[in-house]
Amino acid sequence: MPSAEHAAVPQPPVPGRPGTATVIHLAKRRTGARTTPEPAAVDPKQNLAFTMQAMFTARGLSLLDPPTADAFGITLDAVLLMVDGAYAQNIVDEAEWQSLRAMFEDMREAPELV
Repeated sequence: MPSAEHAAVPQPPVPGRPGTATVIHLAKRRTGARTTPEPAAVDPKQNLAFTMQAMFTARGLSLLDPPTADAFGITLDAVLLMVDGAYAQNIVDEAEWQSLRAMFEDMREAPELV
């Protein structure tokens, strides 16, 4: 019985020799430049709608549920009333008022966009 001192040392594989591994160099096989597809354009309103839905989903609710969507709409009515009041009291100027209204009006569409 051979001792551990005389154990055969494994030899590295030799390309082309039967019973040894063959390495295929993929870098040599590539042809042309890789192209990545353009990312699809993201609609900001759609993105906002998905964000809002994710926030509701995290709390076990959904904007697809009519009562939840109604409550969401009522809440936005109150927010818009506050924004209009801030404008009426000169807390925000006209440009700020228009920007805020536009953002909240976009948010109001979330239940239809998810």
